[in-house]
Amino acid sequence: MAAQTDTMVVIAVDAEREPPVEVVDGALCSAEELRRAVVATAITSGILCALAGAGLGYLFGLREGKE
Repeated sequence: MAAQTDTMVVIAVDAEREPPVEVVDGALCSAEELRRAVVATAITSGILCALAGAGLGYLFGLREGKE
């Protein structure tokens, strides 16, 4: 029979020390950069979905042919 042991871990937190935070005023990127990123993501997502669909279609086609 295995013995069960409980372990307690105590983590001390310094309440006076706050984590460093940087406040950014303004946009992080331009509208043109945002548009390019969205278009690139849409194209990449479309290609990935097309490849996944073609692969699944091929596998289901092979399965259908064996039945």
